Amino acid sequence: MNTKPHFDFLRQFFNSYECPVIEESSHHLKVQLTSQMDEEIMNRPFYWHYMKKMNRPGDPMRLTFTHTDHAQDGGIFLHAGTPKLHTIYQTAMEKGKTARLYEVIQQPIQNGALTPWLVINLLLHYRGKQTKDEPLSFGLNLIHGTLIKGMMECLDGHDFDRKVSDYCFPMTPVINLKSAYSRIEKFVENYTTTLDDSWIKDSLHQLEEEKSLLDSFYASEDIGLDQFTQEREQLDTRYRPRFSIEVINGGIFYMSQQTSQHLLMKKQP
Repeated sequence: MNTKPHFDFLRQFFNSYECPVIEESSHHLKVQLTSQMDEEIMNRPFYWHYMKKMNRPGDPMRLTFTHTDHAQDGGIFLHAGTPKLHTIYQTAMEKGKTARLYEVIQQPIQNGALTPWLVINLLLHYRGKQTKDEPLSFGLNLIHGTLIKGMMECLDGHDFDRKVSDYCFPMTPVINLKSAYSRIEKFVENYTTTLDDSWIKDSLHQLEEEKSLLDSFYASEDIGLDQFTQEREQLDTRYRPRFSIEVINGGIFYMSQQTSQHLLMKKQP
């Protein structure tokens, strides 16, 4: 079994959250957890509750992962079904929902001001006779409110870090997050009105046909009132056309003036 992708993921995950890898070989990986990470993935709530009550720092655990089933020194056998691996995947997904990232500036610049952008990735769900999901990403400049559609594609090739580069400083947003998100939400609502509505008409037509057929069954007493009512509700759920928005993740990305101007010239909705 090739476990290298699992080891690569764990190494990147723990490095991202400042949990140092203290030992590594071709067959094992040993990591020192931080207190916060221990709380999140080790399922020791009573221990950490006691430590906090006693105002003590606590003793974060070390984890050893191995790709052999003869785990040594309490090592965790790493494979696709490893419970601890799935716990870490879930933690990564939860942490990955929000982020505050700063563009990596390789060369010091005289004006190191970094412009804040609200970046949102979402899925637009279409439900009706046919169903589909459309991924969308947006970036809204929190200084002057310019909105860019397809933001993730625009950011391709740009490096970001959780720390501010030397000689740089983040600008204070002029537009608050609630207002910025409302603007993106309003744009998505307007966007749906520009789409081809043939799928809506097809769905409503199919719904009416199915309801007529069900009515005929009920009129001929082939089904009772309870079943009729239940199936009418199911038909509505299955065929009535509707949109819904699911936010996948988002965050504030601080970018140099040069990058911000480049994005504005490159792509706008």
